Amino acid sequence: MTDTTDLTETMDTTAVGDGGLRFEVTEHDDLALQLDALRTAVEQLRAEVVRLDADLDESRRLNLRAAELLDVVYEELGARRAGDGRV
Repeated sequence: MTDTTDLTETMDTTAVGDGGLRFEVTEHDDLALQLDALRTAVEQLRAEVVRLDADLDESRRLNLRAAELLDVVYEELGARRAGDGRV
């Protein structure tokens, strides 16, 4: 025969209420709240990764532009030296 012990006896329950409203937060509810908190944290982390990825792309773009400008400066300096006859 199957044991039909009340499951609430094995769960950690806490009474929560405000005024006339009362309900029980069971261990299962606590896990659900933790899961919701974890989902929220994952969503925030994903948003942060997207932001950081965009920042990284912008940084790469700026570094490439800086390298291009340095090339122009070095070419200009080289041309001026060659025009002056100095080495």
